[in-house]
Amino acid sequence: MKTRFPTNRTPNYWVNWKKVNFNVSDIEIKLNTMDYLVGKNDIKNKAYTLFSQQPDLIEIIPILIACRDNQIDVLRHSASELSYYNLNFAKPDDDLDKYIEFMEECGLLDFLKNKVTKSLVDYVFGVEVGLDSNGRKNRSGTENENILENNLKLVVKHNPHCQYGTQETAKSIKQKWDVVVPEALDKKRKGGRRYDGVIYNTKSHKVVIIETNFYGGGGSKLKAVAGEFSEMYRNFLKEAPDVDFVWISDGPGWNAAKNPMHDAFEVIPNIINLQMVNDGFLTDIINK
Repeated sequence: MKTRFPTNRTPNYWVNWKKVNFNVSDIEIKLNTMDYLVGKNDIKNKAYTLFSQQPDLIEIIPILIACRDNQIDVLRHSASELSYYNLNFAKPDDDLDKYIEFMEECGLLDFLKNKVTKSLVDYVFGVEVGLDSNGRKNRSGTENENILENNLKLVVKHNPHCQYGTQETAKSIKQKWDVVVPEALDKKRKGGRRYDGVIYNTKSHKVVIIETNFYGGGGSKLKAVAGEFSEMYRNFLKEAPDVDFVWISDGPGWNAAKNPMHDAFEVIPNIINLQMVNDGFLTDIINK
């Protein structure tokens, strides 16, 4: 608890620039065409004329309001009733009025008319960067897996008698190293459980199964994961010959979940953090 890292966020965590550039370049010509509407006074009629000539431009309306959905259900309400209608931007119908009315009511036409931006390409680039922040949760998990793989490479580099793999299943471990790992996944779920990392020791003919995670904040997830890994070890891996298990976890989130971690220590022999990996604990476990 005293040697945990405060973060696992590398510089790549913040923005996936490759994805942002791809998404913008994919619609750049249409955005440049839509620039025609910027600053127009009679913008509603101008929009009708533009979409009549090039109805495919309708498909980029959602991204202009920071939305990735190709279809949007819109609620209408008045003093007497509630109703809704659907807008399909991927396959717009001939009723252009409802698309233009939506643009007007959501404020998009005013935005274009008032020249808030001179370039819709630049504007959408900013929108894409903002929307990309939604992917940070997934990138945090990916970064953790990258950190693990880098550590596995170092272990193998300094221990030539070892081999490693990532996202391995019981089936792939059997095929690669002829070690039987009991399936720790409900039979109804296909494909088998995937382990974040595996190291095989050719001298001892043993595999070390590794799961890793990092928690920047607390919550019920930590208790659930601690329970899940404890049950997995107790019910499937503990008595398996030639199989060991290491749980690498870290992050300030455990400040609020010390009891679940303490309970997990009662079951799982090898729970370490990233600093302990740096200090050689993983290598010691593999070679013990």
